[in-house]
Amino acid sequence: MVIFTLILALAFAVLAVIFALENPVIVTMSFFGREVEGSLALFILLAVVLGIIIGILVMVPGTLKHSLELRSHRKRIDGLEKSLDEQKAQIAKAERMSIPEPLTDFPQNDKE
Repeated sequence: MVIFTLILALAFAVLAVIFALENPVIVTMSFFGREVEGSLALFILLAVVLGIIIGILVMVPGTLKHSLELRSHRKRIDGLEKSLDEQKAQIAKAERMSIPEPLTDFPQNDKE
């Protein structure tokens, strides 16, 4: 999954560079009453970077919650596995101390 993400990021970076080289147009941007002149590609790339940062910030709480739940489940699994091992040990001990076979000198059916 990490390799796929890196390949996707590299492809995105290459496309961004191509876009910037093909759009050298200077534009005027108005933001909160202030006017700024700059490259169209620069403004668009800044907007994309800002969107990525906001997306990451939105994903962080869910990722942390998932990580904490996963840690809790792993602890529970470890506890259950330990309990299972104890139960298996008790069963093995009980089998070693098993009751001897029943006596076979009694008749098996009523006709004898």
